[in-house]
Amino acid sequence: MSTTTLERPPSASTGRPPRSAGAVGRRVLWHVVMIVVAAAAVAPLVYMVLTSIRPQATAFSGPVIPDSFSGSGYAFAWNQLQIWRNFLNSVLITGATLALTIAAATLAGYAFSRIGFTARNLLFFVVTSALFLPGVATLIPVYLELQTFGLLGSRLGLILVYTAGGVSFSLFLMRTFFDALPNELGEAARLDGATELQIFWRVMLPLSAPGIATVAIFQMISVWNELLFASALVSDPASRPIQPVANSLIGQYGTNWPALTATMTLTALPMVIAYVVFQRWFVAGLTAGAVKA
Repeated sequence: MSTTTLERPPSASTGRPPRSAGAVGRRVLWHVVMIVVAAAAVAPLVYMVLTSIRPQATAFSGPVIPDSFSGSGYAFAWNQLQIWRNFLNSVLITGATLALTIAAATLAGYAFSRIGFTARNLLFFVVTSALFLPGVATLIPVYLELQTFGLLGSRLGLILVYTAGGVSFSLFLMRTFFDALPNELGEAARLDGATELQIFWRVMLPLSAPGIATVAIFQMISVWNELLFASALVSDPASRPIQPVANSLIGQYGTNWPALTATMTLTALPMVIAYVVFQRWFVAGLTAGAVKA
């Protein structure tokens, strides 16, 4: 007696329809495109690191992967140029700017989002109108203002300038995040007797962590990599952040390429680490509010 075996379709076990050849081809093509884009983005960084550990004589004449490795570029930058001092200046300036900017943006963003007061929208437009003004256009007025108050050439003056320049964009982002939070949370806390400051600190601020992370990363990258104001407002090498020092290594007749790329590698390293640490909150912050509940 013969038996007939009924075979299930390949998709029965997964519950998904089988992929067509066209869908598989598009997926493969998409992965190839993303690999090419990722390689194009990473290649300059890899070349910079490789240049920093090769001898000066083979900076442009040797193979991409050097035959011999040398740490002279890092030694020259760290010991002769003493970039560790400027590195610490950048850490101090960036950290202080972040603290002031986040504090001002979160408090003002909550006020503009949740507290009704006269001419709220007009005042918000005035504060955020600085976004439409190019930073280079404010260089001379800022220079004269710092000179008047005796802050020219100081790290404190640079911190205040960076904070003032970053508040507008950060305020705009934080108000958007607070607007996306449910009003019922604040109303429930208010019914329990919480003050407005308690609602902000205990309810709204923890929920806005993705927004704070987004603001922190944007401002960290902006302040850490800023060159124009750091070069124009601070002339003392001991007080300068690291970016003007790296820029000064580019000579008119000759450049120490291993030292330059070593300095650039050390400069880029904190930003790479910061993004890797905060990328989950950064992505959540960028996508918050994209889907309306």
